[in-house]
Amino acid sequence: MIKIVQGLNLESEYSIIKIDIKKTEDVLRLLNLIKGFHPLFMHNYKFQENILIIESNISFFWREMADILISLSKEEMSFEEAKKITLEEVIKERFLSMVTIPILHLANQMGLETTPTMLEDKRLTYTKTYNRHYTIGIGKNSEILYSVSSSRDSKIGQTIQKDKWATNTLIQRMGLPIAKWRVVDNITQLKSIWGEYEKPIVVKPVGLRGGSGVSLGINSLESAIKAFNYAKKQCNKYIGKEWQTKVMIQEQVQGEDYRLLVIDGKLEVVTKRIPASVIGNGKDTIKKLIEETNKDPRRDITNPTHILKPINIDEPLLECLKEQRMTLTSIPQKNQNIYVKKVASMSQGGITEDFTNKVGPEIKLIAESIASSIHAFVLGVDILCKDISKPLTKENGGIIEINIMPEAYLNIYPVIGEQRECVYEKLIKSLIYGNKTKQIVVVGHSNEDIPTLLRKPSLFNSSLTPNDVIGEYKDGKIIINGLEINDDLEKLKAIEGLKINASLDAMIIHHRNVEDILEAGFGFNRIHLLYVKKEYLKNKEFKRTLRKYQFKGLISKIKIF
Repeated sequence: MIKIVQGLNLESEYSIIKIDIKKTEDVLRLLNLIKGFHPLFMHNYKFQENILIIESNISFFWREMADILISLSKEEMSFEEAKKITLEEVIKERFLSMVTIPILHLANQMGLETTPTMLEDKRLTYTKTYNRHYTIGIGKNSEILYSVSSSRDSKIGQTIQKDKWATNTLIQRMGLPIAKWRVVDNITQLKSIWGEYEKPIVVKPVGLRGGSGVSLGINSLESAIKAFNYAKKQCNKYIGKEWQTKVMIQEQVQGEDYRLLVIDGKLEVVTKRIPASVIGNGKDTIKKLIEETNKDPRRDITNPTHILKPINIDEPLLECLKEQRMTLTSIPQKNQNIYVKKVASMSQGGITEDFTNKVGPEIKLIAESIASSIHAFVLGVDILCKDISKPLTKENGGIIEINIMPEAYLNIYPVIGEQRECVYEKLIKSLIYGNKTKQIVVVGHSNEDIPTLLRKPSLFNSSLTPNDVIGEYKDGKIIINGLEINDDLEKLKAIEGLKINASLDAMIIHHRNVEDILEAGFGFNRIHLLYVKKEYLKNKEFKRTLRKYQFKGLISKIKIF
């Protein structure tokens, strides 16, 4: 059995999830593991006899977890099986990384509703991407968020940033600095143009991300051919549209790697990306040092709050060592820093350093110009340069690529320097600027039509007008502007359905009586107007709870009828 008491309720200001549990030992282990990841997952939990009671603002997550917890308590699965499903299926499919998790948590703290935009009762392969979409806010000017990509990003911008050919063409069109480049169709063509490019060059797939298939520092045609074949090999792992199998070459600009994060047209964070390396101790091999480095809990990718990636031993790593006349069995001297990757990518095991306060105005303007020009609400702009404080030139560096859905946690949680989680709060405020849809709860049946009353500004200080759209949940029905849209609906799902309806200026949840609130909760995490029948205030506990929530600012206004 699972019971959801959604939103503010008479037991807690958090949603309540109640689950029947048989044996508690392994369930406790799993709960403590999840609670330790991040405050988003739960506020607290307790047991009342065989009932597990969880306080959380993400009740949808615990609805999915309920079957796992019940099976675990019945010893129908082992702790390790339950842990594996929780981490690799439920959490990974819902949240993926330290982009989504803190954003949802901050949105909840700001009093915003965060509702899964699409929710399947079963976890299906083809729904994985959609499972990570969340509606932030409700009604008009609410937005859908997917990682840091959102409904504010233009489709054109999303298309351009996927394709390095399109990105480079746009940058050239804008007259911005970029190193000489071209798409190469085959090795014969590569040989014919080899002499036209200053060395070293970079070879990279047009349609892959995260440094996949990229080879740097190429000075010989032999190495270029090898890099071309490697890039093609990586492309074949991710077979998609024809353009995604293309490979390009580009003159390699000199300098260090930086990710610039632009939000709503403004550069907010600049992060230096440092290639993966190990530090010698005079006794261990490079392979052993890599293994020890990967034990850092920040590199544990089974933990959804990891902010680093493990260093993978692959072909580029072996090539990087070879160029330094080393192998995995080499033993570096004590305190000797050995770079094991050329590509300064988090996905390749690199680390980060905050450089926000060191970026020059010219580079800042370039990043903001690109984001605005492709109408990207959030954009990661990658550049290589020697001095981030000076303009980009052929001698100082150039733009490498752009990304509408960057792994923003590398900017927000650098290994070196100031962490900038406050930028997530700016993102949320900018994303839903203008979201003022009123959240209204009615307890008891009124003889007067509530939407009609709401359109009387003198009575409710409401800005609603006859042209505004009002959505209601009432007795299993969804009603919009007085028109019955659907009926015989499950209460929680109907309420969630209204929450993601972006046409609404106001949303009303009707409850028959106080027992309804006890059973299902008020439905919102914050209430702008509570319209309650006078007789229910005779219930002292109910009245006391309302006053407490009003004092805390969780209920803005109470009207009695």
